[in-house]
Amino acid sequence: MTIRNILTMLEGANSDVVDLAAVGALAKSFSAHVDLLHVRRDPRSVMPIVGEGMSAELIDMVQTQVASEEQVTADRCRSVFDQWCAKENVQQIAEPSANAGRTARLVDVTGDAATVVALLGKMADLIVLPSPSLDQGRLSSVAEAALYDTGRPVLFSPRENLKTLGSRVAVFWNDTVEASRALQAAIPFLANADDVRIIAANDDTANTEMLTAVAASLAWHGVRASAHLVEPDSRSIAEALLDSAWEFNADMIVMGAFSHSRLREIILGGVTQHILNVAGRPVLMMH
Repeated sequence: MTIRNILTMLEGANSDVVDLAAVGALAKSFSAHVDLLHVRRDPRSVMPIVGEGMSAELIDMVQTQVASEEQVTADRCRSVFDQWCAKENVQQIAEPSANAGRTARLVDVTGDAATVVALLGKMADLIVLPSPSLDQGRLSSVAEAALYDTGRPVLFSPRENLKTLGSRVAVFWNDTVEASRALQAAIPFLANADDVRIIAANDDTANTEMLTAVAASLAWHGVRASAHLVEPDSRSIAEALLDSAWEFNADMIVMGAFSHSRLREIILGGVTQHILNVAGRPVLMMH
């Protein structure tokens, strides 16, 4: 079990460089291929918003302007991609290969970004996206598509330089299918980690015996892990879990992506959202 194909996105912004630093570390660690996806807006997609009452000439002018702006962004993405490949000594390839080692490909397409990620994400071993910030409040449509429409693990990486990634891994556990899937998806990371801790809040979904059994089961994969049950006390569960992870000096968190509703508007539970917003380190999630 390993990670051979990573999907991430380019936005043509300065933040791409920080995001690619984390992706580069992953590609090196797993000798993996990276598909760097850039999705252009379809110029025709802006017309339902601005098209009513407009002349054909004006519509054509607006579409031409949008296409020009999208080309400028795409050119920036190509420049970032080329510079990253040169700096990281990553070979650019056009077709998949089992023996290519650390490689990359720029995927430049036109369409709806969430739809494209939902499609291409199903063919990746891992999807890497930036963590949502506190001012964003909730996940973007692209992040929701990656997390809930692909069946693949998603690594949310904070937009900051990381000293280490995956050397000390905290696994947030409760007795759910989502937590089980996240643990399974994290095996490649856990196998490479220096220290792994299984952490749960002391509530109706976890107890010491369960945590000990979960930690022991990882030995089948050559992973030595410890179990740690935390008392929330006056804190929320999210705060208790994060406090424990920070005390452990975790540089990566693993957890299930829990949904408390079938409605997309409130698809993330409070614990999940809070941890993504404030963790300040990579969070590997699986729904």
